[in-house]
Amino acid sequence: MAWEMQENRKPRKRSHGGRPSLEEAELLYGRILDAAAELFTKNGYGGTSIEAIAAHAGIGKLTLYRRFEDKDALFEAVVMRMAERSAAAMQKIAEKEGSVEEMLANAGRHLLDIVLSPESIAFHRILFSEAARLPELCARISQDKPTELADALYRMFLRLAERGAIDDDDVAFLDQQFLHAIIGRPLRKALFGAPTLSARAREEHVRKAVALFLNGMSPAR
Repeated sequence: MAWEMQENRKPRKRSHGGRPSLEEAELLYGRILDAAAELFTKNGYGGTSIEAIAAHAGIGKLTLYRRFEDKDALFEAVVMRMAERSAAAMQKIAEKEGSVEEMLANAGRHLLDIVLSPESIAFHRILFSEAARLPELCARISQDKPTELADALYRMFLRLAERGAIDDDDVAFLDQQFLHAIIGRPLRKALFGAPTLSARAREEHVRKAVALFLNGMSPAR
């Protein structure tokens, strides 16, 4: 969802005390999530208060509470928006056609860019540390049913299977194994504080993962 206003458009003025327009409400909602994401990334979950988020967003605490029941609800909204944005970007990548190697490499590069971003690393750490307090959110993210992000990748694998380019016995299994081959080790190392992979190191990792994967998922001859 885009929070930015279109160029040369100005929000309609409203009288003092009047209800905000839909456009103003969306802009405010986005500003709150932006402020929360920035502070959660910087200070962690425990180090971020509702008061700090409200102040950072330039609103009163009561204004924030009218939109979010508590900090857990606000954190969940930030996580779900991150997932939606990542899924939308991944969908564009997964829809591109090409050779099997090209499609997997493009998807792999983008997956690494998503999971190794500072915001992603920070929120993964929060989710691990707060899993006992946020069981429903963590269960939703780790469920076996594909997330929107994984679903975009799954549909790409389905197209490859329909082309006869990969084994179609268990596309869901191949999809998940590819996901883990690309992000598993880099994400784990990043969560433990390892230096961020350079562009060259990422490209090499994707190349090796794709090559290994291609050797294992070719259709049986």
